[in-house]
Amino acid sequence: MSQIHVAYLLKKFPRLSETFVLNEILTQERLGARVHVFSRRPPDGEPRHPQLAELRAPVEVLDPTLGMAPWLAMFGPRPEDRRLLDRFGGLAREMSAFGHARMPALFGEALQILERASALGIEHVHAHFATDSAIVAMLVHELGGPGYSVTAHAKDIYRTTVDAGLLARIVERSRFTVTVCDANVRWLAGRLPAPATASVRRLYNGVDLESFRPDGRPRETDHVLSVGRLVEKKGFDVLIRALALLRDRSVPFRATIVGDGEERAKLEGLVRELGLAERLAFAGALDQDAVRALMVRATVFCQPCRVGSDGNQDALPTSLLESIASGLPCISTSVGGVPEILDQGRVGILVPENDPAATADAIQNLLGDPDRRSELALAGRRHAERTFDARKSARTLNSWFEETVRCRVSA
Repeated sequence: MSQIHVAYLLKKFPRLSETFVLNEILTQERLGARVHVFSRRPPDGEPRHPQLAELRAPVEVLDPTLGMAPWLAMFGPRPEDRRLLDRFGGLAREMSAFGHARMPALFGEALQILERASALGIEHVHAHFATDSAIVAMLVHELGGPGYSVTAHAKDIYRTTVDAGLLARIVERSRFTVTVCDANVRWLAGRLPAPATASVRRLYNGVDLESFRPDGRPRETDHVLSVGRLVEKKGFDVLIRALALLRDRSVPFRATIVGDGEERAKLEGLVRELGLAERLAFAGALDQDAVRALMVRATVFCQPCRVGSDGNQDALPTSLLESIASGLPCISTSVGGVPEILDQGRVGILVPENDPAATADAIQNLLGDPDRRSELALAGRRHAERTFDARKSARTLNSWFEETVRCRVSA
């Protein structure tokens, strides 16, 4: 059993939309790792997943009111204080070349975490998303703190605003960088220099196969479900237009969209414009238990993912992983790692991106074909068991943590 002491460095924790982070930490704890969570910002006032009650790790929110306190360590009389000042000067000059507007604040956060990591005996730092949290982890390491690793997801690599040079530096200096699908590996390989890509490892986000599983009871016959943040890349407007086509074809259905986000008002306006209010309900943000209850009853899951106008796209949508594990037949697109979830169309239906008519056809066909739904449900569950078992993914990640700590101790 692992006895390493790992810090998770996150922008906000907990976050309702980042169930994969909570599940990963819980599984690391079950494997024996001691975990400490640094949340760079206070969490939002949103619903909490019941599974949060299982968390043993302390959650430490960085204090933005410390003023000069984190900086004073560089000006003490001890030799280690002078070494820190020397490291800081060279690193600050190097990082200033990237022109990152928040870099001074990130240095302040790094100094705060450096002191806490030393006091707590943190052996390794892991950051989710190759953005500011990963920069802070990198600064902590280069100022003399523990090594770090990063999980790169989607917005942190696909957006047109991503600084490829800064991303390359984060990845190259890491002990390793995880990314969540083969599509991401290919994307990074095409954009990062060889020394950085050598640090990249693919590890699928897993799903709790005991929690998300068919319950054996009959499903509803006309319920279309979709779950996700209400943002452009999820394609909810495509789904709504597809549902309007089904209504016009006199196909019986009802639909539920679970989630919240910046596009909610726009999407609700589209529903009113198309006259779908009696057929489609916005359930808002729900916790894992409520989502699971919907997934074992619904007929079809549809998430017509797309590449957003800013280049952002899904890599490995958690809701699709949870759906196939629940035996819920899925419809999506060939964006990012979605074909890997749906096994290139063998365990779900892939439709063209931004195509309401094709999406409507796929929903109609599945609603009208219970045998096909049963076939996809069984195939999806088997694929989840083979490929997306959270326990297997967690054991692999844990072994990588242990490997990096052993290498550092023996160096």
